[in-house]
Amino acid sequence: MKTKEMDKLIKHFDTYFEQDDSTVLHPIVDDGLHIDVLMYAPNEKYPFWKLVTMGASDYKMPPIQNTVGLNNEYIMFIDSEIDLTDKEVLMWYYEKLLSVATFAYYNKTHITFAHSFEWENEDPDDEMIAAFIEFPQIIETTEILRCKLGFIKTVVCLQVVLLNKEELERLMEIGPMSFSDYLYPENSSDAHFLTERHRSEKF
Repeated sequence: MKTKEMDKLIKHFDTYFEQDDSTVLHPIVDDGLHIDVLMYAPNEKYPFWKLVTMGASDYKMPPIQNTVGLNNEYIMFIDSEIDLTDKEVLMWYYEKLLSVATFAYYNKTHITFAHSFEWENEDPDDEMIAAFIEFPQIIETTEILRCKLGFIKTVVCLQVVLLNKEELERLMEIGPMSFSDYLYPENSSDAHFLTERHRSEKF
């Protein structure tokens, strides 16, 4: 991603998260698609962590019907009580986000809203086995969804929600639209949008 594009993307998230205190996490290994991650601390408006990819959109996905765009960046919202200042804790979320962000690139496929996919974990104690792609509905305005980086390049900013086996089965049973309603019900106090490593009653 070009520097001007990075600046525009950072300004975009600064604007809609209503903060400008992001930390840039650089990739440890670059396998052809260079993706940085922006980390935003909890703030008064949105009291949870935000991890955002910056560079996933360099991959232009093959076109499909019923999509919102061809270039994606990905957002993960994490409970404020999780200590992301702990490097080991942070790396788990960072690696999961990058796994999702590189899925389309490595599989030469298209990922958009309401898509999901699962994987096999090397660690048997790792309960999160799938991801659901959602709109970041907790953000006050839908304008966060698109960021124009250039004359012909507009990035779509989608949310990643990690799922365990039971939640994946629920998704398969009720379908993606009903599952999206479950994540973001009309009563916002019952929302289930935060990503967790170990599922808790907060979800």
